Amino acid sequence: MTLLILAFIAGVLTVLAPCVLPLLPVIIGSTVTSSREDKKRPYIIAASLAVSIIAFTLLLKVSVSLASIPQELWTWISGGLIFILGVITVFPALWERISAKLHLQSASNKMLSRGIKQRNSTWGAILIGSALGPVFSSCSPTYAFILASILPVSFGSGFISLVCYTIGLSAILLLLSIFGRKIISRLGWAIDPHGWFRRILGVVFVVLGLAIITGAEKKFETWLANHLPFDITKVEQAAFDRAIKPDTEMLLPETNSKSDILNGTSTPAPELKGLGAWINSDATTLGNLRGKVVLVDFWTYSCINCIRTLPYVEKWYETYKDQGFVVLGIHSPEFAFEHEEGNVRAAAKEYGLTYPIALDNNFATWTAFGNRYWPAHYLIDKNSNIRYTHFGEGEYATTEKAIQELLGEDKPLVTQDPQVSASSLTTPETYFGTARAQNYVGSPRLRVGDAVFESKNDLAKDQWTLGGSWRIAADSIMAGSDAATLTFRISAKDVYVVASSPGSNQKIKVLIDGKSSSHGTDVNSDGIVSVDRSRLYHIATFSEQKDATIELQVPKDVSLFTFTFGD
Repeated sequence: MTLLILAFIAGVLTVLAPCVLPLLPVIIGSTVTSSREDKKRPYIIAASLAVSIIAFTLLLKVSVSLASIPQELWTWISGGLIFILGVITVFPALWERISAKLHLQSASNKMLSRGIKQRNSTWGAILIGSALGPVFSSCSPTYAFILASILPVSFGSGFISLVCYTIGLSAILLLLSIFGRKIISRLGWAIDPHGWFRRILGVVFVVLGLAIITGAEKKFETWLANHLPFDITKVEQAAFDRAIKPDTEMLLPETNSKSDILNGTSTPAPELKGLGAWINSDATTLGNLRGKVVLVDFWTYSCINCIRTLPYVEKWYETYKDQGFVVLGIHSPEFAFEHEEGNVRAAAKEYGLTYPIALDNNFATWTAFGNRYWPAHYLIDKNSNIRYTHFGEGEYATTEKAIQELLGEDKPLVTQDPQVSASSLTTPETYFGTARAQNYVGSPRLRVGDAVFESKNDLAKDQWTLGGSWRIAADSIMAGSDAATLTFRISAKDVYVVASSPGSNQKIKVLIDGKSSSHGTDVNSDGIVSVDRSRLYHIATFSEQKDATIELQVPKDVSLFTFTFGD
């Protein structure tokens, strides 16, 4: 409920965001018509805008194939529609001449012709509202969180949150439109379709359309954000940070059995749901596996914490599979590229995994288990009850003892816990997209869209900064030129980055304290890492935990998602 309220308030506050303020003249001006009685127009524009935002968001997030469509396409469509409407406003007779030359005589084309020719029409209002949807879909930290973190995990919750955000935004724009319309409509010269005011308004449409198409609108937004006496998105972000806190206290089943390892309470395991492709086996169900001990392992292939657990999970499977033990690797993707079956198959082969793996791209099984972590282990007994759970790394010996108990085995363990535990001084996993970014410093501030960044010197521990041209998204950042840089002040023994590239063998230059040395396994002697596919790359290693400054020189169109660390 807290998130729903926050989403609604965020929608209301978005109207004061730098990315919306330049478009208010379009919203208010579009509601003014030559007919004083056309009171439904503001409602049509607001409703069309709401539908456009929701449809645009779902198209990007629900369809993996559409997620790869260049963002420029959507801005060209939005800017193009606004530009065309502006030209028709400045030159009212232009569309009539065009339609006559093109012989637009069919009923449907006549209707569209009237919609473009007469901005007073319902079709004109729908076009304006629809064109602005993709433009508005990047102005809020809460919207970014819904897009990147909630929709992939729970479509229902994400959709409801998205609707609340859209209602808040549309409602406040509707109120502003009605208020502005009443003022302007009192001025006779303002509603004359051939008057100078309407032509000036058309010029504003043309300028904004061109600005959206060329990207100048983003630069103006950045300037506005840096020079306004207030930044409403910072207010929203502060409220968001207080309301949405990471929930680290998972409700675990009680441990009150005689073993002191297995929980004595019988918790029926939910059935597997909504799984896609299977790797290493045919599709199965927990019902079919009744009578066996099953370890359900939630993981994703670019997660370093997951990767470090995989050798242990594979070893348990190899050791106990002949005694009735089964591992089900439920791959629940964190990033868009992890939805692709080919990427998961390649990762399974690379990590030497032989147990059954299923793709949970819609998070149906994840949701059925109420899971919230990567990695997560659920150990299920022969009667299909969850008897042991563990989240994160470690506790390998304890987990194996639980497996042995359920199997009735009593023999030396094949796995032991590492001697070194994670240090509190190690830099925490850091995401670069706006939905979960932290510790960024530099100018301009981090927000969705294109910008040219100035890197900050003298970084404190765990801080990072950008230089050059970058395209910022909710879950990633993409280099906009070959001169783009990311600099990070870290404390760790090993450093990893999740990277993706549209082509093969894009080359990232890695510098450590200004030099090419101490590189990880994915970096050659010249300090180059070849981004051959979307995955986790080991870019630095030291003999012991060390404070260092990592600089990445990133070529155009290469995307970075997160830095992870080990000690």
